[in-house]
Amino acid sequence: MRTPSPTRSVLRPHLRAAAWPLVALGVLQTLSVAGTLYLPHLNARIIDEGVTRGDLDTVWRLGSVMAVLAVLQLLIAGTATALGAYISVRIARDLRAALFQHVMRLGTADVRGFTPASLITRCGNDVVQVQMLVLTMCTTVLTVPITMIGAVVMGLREEPRLTWLMAVAVPALVLVVLGFAWLALPKYRRMQPQIDRVNAVLREQLTGLRDVRAANREDHEQRRFEQVNSALIDTSLSVGRLYLSFGPIVALLMNLGAVAVVWFGGHQAAAGEIGVGSVLAFISYLLMLMSAVLMASTVVMLLPRARVSSQRIAEVLHTPPESTTVAGGTPWRDPELGIEVRGATVRHPGAEQPALREVELRVRPGERLAVVGSTGSGKTTLLQAISRQISIDSGQISLDGTDLESADLVDLRRRVVLVPQRPYLFSGTIRSALSYGKPDADEERLWQALRWARAERIVTDLPAGLDSPVAPGGTNFSGGQRQRLCLARALVADADYYLLDDVTSALDATTEAEVARGLARATADAGVVQVTQRIASVAEADRILVLDRGTVVGEGNHDDLLGTCSTYREFVESQSLEETTA
Repeated sequence: MRTPSPTRSVLRPHLRAAAWPLVALGVLQTLSVAGTLYLPHLNARIIDEGVTRGDLDTVWRLGSVMAVLAVLQLLIAGTATALGAYISVRIARDLRAALFQHVMRLGTADVRGFTPASLITRCGNDVVQVQMLVLTMCTTVLTVPITMIGAVVMGLREEPRLTWLMAVAVPALVLVVLGFAWLALPKYRRMQPQIDRVNAVLREQLTGLRDVRAANREDHEQRRFEQVNSALIDTSLSVGRLYLSFGPIVALLMNLGAVAVVWFGGHQAAAGEIGVGSVLAFISYLLMLMSAVLMASTVVMLLPRARVSSQRIAEVLHTPPESTTVAGGTPWRDPELGIEVRGATVRHPGAEQPALREVELRVRPGERLAVVGSTGSGKTTLLQAISRQISIDSGQISLDGTDLESADLVDLRRRVVLVPQRPYLFSGTIRSALSYGKPDADEERLWQALRWARAERIVTDLPAGLDSPVAPGGTNFSGGQRQRLCLARALVADADYYLLDDVTSALDATTEAEVARGLARATADAGVVQVTQRIASVAEADRILVLDRGTVVGEGNHDDLLGTCSTYREFVESQSLEETTA
């Protein structure tokens, strides 16, 4: 079976949705081209039947018809252009929306594989390239073939003996167009990934701007950006030079065609074999024919870049989304079973060793499990696997006796809330930030969550209270304030289980203790898995899980682990040393 082109596969559903506007566009273009083709014939009749014979009545009569027809053709052509623009904008809007919706359904590993910078380019620049192709096709898909056929027919009608000039000029122009397209395609294939790299470097530099300044590495980052930017500029200039040379060559061919008609047609007109008006009309039809080829060449010239962009868009759209429901979702079996992890192994792409290896744990409702371990021991990976942010390679993770792989993902994330290590607040207001996961939460629920997270004072100190603005990422709040607001947002959701990834790392000891007390009251009936580096939080947990290089090396309470687990003992001793030093 023949694989459809990426451009066709990307555009087909959106073209079907715009079927009726496309039909109307076809009708308007047909009428516009018919008028355009008839105007040179009227002009020839005015010259040959009116001007050369001194018949002013014929000049006025045919001139009036020509004027009316020209106005109508102009109005129809303008309407067709506006409709074509509307169709292209509509398709671009729908394609961008479909692409964004699909990206939101991709798994975490797929998003990392594409990279955020590349996905931004695909949703932006690549969609624009496809939109430009659609806009051009809307003005050429019917106009070009009708104009070409009509110009040949009308040229034959005016003077059959000159039509051989069309047979020479058009193939020459086609060869030039195909040659330029062949040269442009590899350049466009280089250009789109180069745009990705520029976006990636710029995004990284802006995100880490404070670290760049702190390390006094502005010059290094400037050179780094200039390197990727120069590569993009070089490719863009190469494409630009190609297009600049294309215009003069096409103009030369069209002018040579007109000169040839004047030369051969002029001799026939001088001999009285044809009228001057017919020669002028034939020039118009030859130029129309070559212009139609030129219009088609615009599509051909746009097609290489649009094809590359379509392929990049298709790569995203054809990536299987993360399943949200399997056969309607397997129902939860026994709410007393809680979260169970059995032999879970996770290996990150490209990693030599697994991030998690044969991990076993259980957390029941109302139970608090602390997870400790050194950096890189797999703590964050464990929470991501339990919340199904990532998939495990082997083993099983279940909730209430139901395998997470067969559970309804939407319902799972309603019941199990992950609070990540790096807090992030979306732009808007504090009210919208807190109710992000539960839009129907009332104001009392918001304030209660703020009190539990010890973030109430953050809001009351602001003049607008809950309606105070939040900058993108919550950058108008300190790190500790963001952590508490994100924790309050999670508590608003009123989940059955909370996965807390070092959510108090930016807090001082006193504030952390207050947050811990509020958190204990808020999650008294919920199961909690908390990654932490603070001994105070660990000691209050019902059980402690110790990870080392992705493997469980200890599990139990504080006192038991001190005597049985050397890794945990080192963790406690390091905390005591830090407190003594402080």
